[in-house]
Amino acid sequence: MGAAAPTVKFALNGTQWRYCAKVGIAAALGYLLTQGNFNQYAIYSAFTAALVVGTSVGEDLATSGNRVKGTVAGMASAMIVTALFEPTFLTVGLSVALTAFIAVGFGWGVPVARIGVTIGIITLVMHGSNALHYDVMRFVNTAVGVVAGLAVSFFVWPVRGRQQLQNATADVVAATTRLLDGLEKGEKELLPLEGKLHDALSALVKAWRDAERERKVVRVASVEAGPIELALRLGLDVLAQAMREPHGGSLEDLRLRLQELSSATAG
Repeated sequence: MGAAAPTVKFALNGTQWRYCAKVGIAAALGYLLTQGNFNQYAIYSAFTAALVVGTSVGEDLATSGNRVKGTVAGMASAMIVTALFEPTFLTVGLSVALTAFIAVGFGWGVPVARIGVTIGIITLVMHGSNALHYDVMRFVNTAVGVVAGLAVSFFVWPVRGRQQLQNATADVVAATTRLLDGLEKGEKELLPLEGKLHDALSALVKAWRDAERERKVVRVASVEAGPIELALRLGLDVLAQAMREPHGGSLEDLRLRLQELSSATAG
């Protein structure tokens, strides 16, 4: 007899349910605000609004900024190239290279360049005869989508930076505990636990950046950095110990520091 087919598990927690709802609300709001039934460009408002909504207010602010910058970079490159050349494989490559040049040159980064590339190519290949009209309409609808997405992010189940940091710190504590337990028990296969701790540390750094971005834009109170720094240092030291680095510290010392951190972050 053949092997039984693997079962597919489908389950969402409360946070995931809220995200799904927020994405739908944002897309619907963006489409509504740009009169989607009467405006062929309203789709850009809808998907921009949906793409802006992420895991926290700080992340959504960064995403919305990238959407606007990418649109500007793509528009600029497309307008220049369409004014000078007909669409060919060479001009498509030139438009993409120019978009990347603008995005990277202004320090906006590769994610912004990727957004701009799609705008530049579509403008050049499909709207070369009305590039100015298309780009202006797309920019306006994108801006409305950004506003709709941020409105949902701020007012519909908002995830603030402080809350995200608390959750991320708790995840680091939990992942550090599991890896330290494995070290003390002498487990041989620690790579999965190391990977989870690495991911948790990365998520904590990202949450910290998102919280700082929110603080600068919204002027909320700053978050105490002490527990976050302790979690980062301890997590890195436990990873170092797991990888047999000599400066990681003894297991007893790491266990004591973990207990202190757990007490400091409890509640």
